[in-house]
Amino acid sequence: MSSQGAIAGSDELKSRSTVSKSLLSAFSFDHTGSLKDRLLTALIVLSVAVGLTYLALALPLGGLIAVTFTGAVAILSVFEVVRLFARDSDTMAYRPVMGVLAFLVLGAPALVAVVSSVSRVVSGSSNSEGVLLAVEASGVALMVMQVVAGRNRLEDASRFGERYGPAFLLLCICAPQFVVLSSSSLGVQLVWWIAAVVALNDAGAYFAGRSLGKHKIAPALSPNKTMEGSVAGLIIGVVAGVVFGHLILGELLSTGMLITLSLVATIAAQAGDLAKSYLKRIRGVKDTGAFFPGHGGILDRFDGMIAAAPVVVVALRLSGVL
Repeated sequence: MSSQGAIAGSDELKSRSTVSKSLLSAFSFDHTGSLKDRLLTALIVLSVAVGLTYLALALPLGGLIAVTFTGAVAILSVFEVVRLFARDSDTMAYRPVMGVLAFLVLGAPALVAVVSSVSRVVSGSSNSEGVLLAVEASGVALMVMQVVAGRNRLEDASRFGERYGPAFLLLCICAPQFVVLSSSSLGVQLVWWIAAVVALNDAGAYFAGRSLGKHKIAPALSPNKTMEGSVAGLIIGVVAGVVFGHLILGELLSTGMLITLSLVATIAAQAGDLAKSYLKRIRGVKDTGAFFPGHGGILDRFDGMIAAAPVVVVALRLSGVL
C-alpha cells in the first residue's frame, strides 16, 4: 500500500471513530439532570411503553401487562416514600423495623388492588370491597403508628403525621385506583389517555413557566412552579384530553364530558405533583429516587397519573362507562 493510501485509510478510520464517539455521546446519559438526560429517558420509556401496549392488546390476557405496570408503579412509589422517611428523627439513620411496617401499611391497598385486578382480568370478577377494607385498615394502622411514635414527644407525632398523612392520600387512596383502572376492559387505553393528559400538562406548564412565569403558585412547595405555567398546563391538558380522548376512546365519551374530565384530571395531577413536592421538601431532597435519569424516581414521574386516576375512575363510573 502506498503512503498516500495508508494516510487515506487512517483518516477514514479516524473519521469513523469520531462519528462513533459522537453517536455514543449523543445517546448516553450525562447523569446531570440535563435536558438530554430527560429526552433520552423519555425516548426509552416511550419505546418500552409502546412495546408493552402492543403485547397488552394482542395477547389473550394482555390486561395482566397493564396491571403489572401500574402495580409496579404503585409499589415502587411506596418504597421510595418509605426510604425517605423510615429514619430516626434526630440522626436520620435508617430504622429497618419502622421501614418494613411503613411499607406493609402503605403498600397494602396497592397489593390488594393488584390481586383484585388480576382476578378481574382472568375471571371477570374483582373484589372492590377488599381494596376499600385495605385502605381502611391502612388508615387505622397509621393512626396507631402515630400514637406510638409520639408517645413521648408531641413533636414526633406531628412529624409522623406531616410525613405519612399526605403519603396515605397519594399511595393508599389514589395509587390503588390507578391499578384498578388498568384492569378494566379499556384499561390500556385509559392509562394511555391519562399519560397523554398528564405529560402534556407537565410539558406545557414547564415551558410556559420558564418563558412567561412571573407569579409563584406555591413557592414553599415547588419554587419553580408559576401561575402562568399552571394555567398553560391546564389548557394544554384539556386540549390533549379531548383530542386523545376521541383518538383513543372513540365516541365513548362526548366532547363535553371529555372537557370536564380532562380539566378535573389535570387539576388533580397538578395537586398530586405539589403533594409529592411537599414530601420532598420536608425531607430536604431534590427527587424521590434516581430510577429515571433526568426525571428522578418513580413517584417523580408518575405522581400526576396516580393522583388523576381516582378522578377518572369516579367520573367514568358515574357516566356508566366502567
